[in-house]
Amino acid sequence: MTGFSAETNRFIDDVNSESGRLIKNLYEISVLIETAISKNKLNEFKDLIFSAKYVKGLKHVLGSRVINAEDFTQKIFDEFNLNLRKVIDQLREITSGEDEKTIKHFHEKYFLLDQDCIVNTLDLTEDLALCKEYLNKYPDRLTKQK
Repeated sequence: MTGFSAETNRFIDDVNSESGRLIKNLYEISVLIETAISKNKLNEFKDLIFSAKYVKGLKHVLGSRVINAEDFTQKIFDEFNLNLRKVIDQLREITSGEDEKTIKHFHEKYFLLDQDCIVNTLDLTEDLALCKEYLNKYPDRLTKQK
């Protein structure tokens, strides 16, 4: 997928300016937004950004080392793994109808489940969480194109 709609570009610009941080995975976020709008997958996109924000929070909890109980740490780690897989499945679902080049790009960058793909997915969850935070403030900002 190349060339994104004005609505997708506007949404990205708004998220960037509102968050004070630039989206790093611009191409991937643009593909996901464009697909969500054009293929009536807005609910799937909203589910994805919710899951991504949750994964981001779990990553923060695991990285903070504030947790003392071993059992609690294992539960958080299991929850983190479960929801990271969920994000990957949601990405796969949203991009499933895209062109071959786009599907290959997402497959190689996110779906192989090697260390690089996990790092890439965690990086993407940061950008998706920005989208979630933006939509929490402006819930009607992303809608199906007329």
